[in-house]
Amino acid sequence: MNPKRLIKHFPELANLPETEQRALLDKAYKDVFSQENKMKNWRSNLISAALMTSLCFLFVLVLRPALGISSQTSAWVLMLVALPVYFFIQQRRYIQQLRASLKKIQT
Repeated sequence: MNPKRLIKHFPELANLPETEQRALLDKAYKDVFSQENKMKNWRSNLISAALMTSLCFLFVLVLRPALGISSQTSAWVLMLVALPVYFFIQQRRYIQQLRASLKKIQT
């Protein structure tokens, strides 16, 4: 976890000193990735990976032949579109989890 990069995603912490921002983010991180939440996070990651894999198979096995796209072009599309979209969605989920934990900690 890089707190300097994460702080920009939490404007509600902007009025606090940097050390307190880091301490709150560290507490939220420990809360989100605690032993109690390990199976929940694992299951969520497994479901999203399975969903992403099935969408990629759907693209390769159904849409690619239907659209007449070559194998090389479909591979490029998956690498340049699908993989970054998956990473973006995972990052948004991570930030949402931290935000929910921060709200819980601050109240």
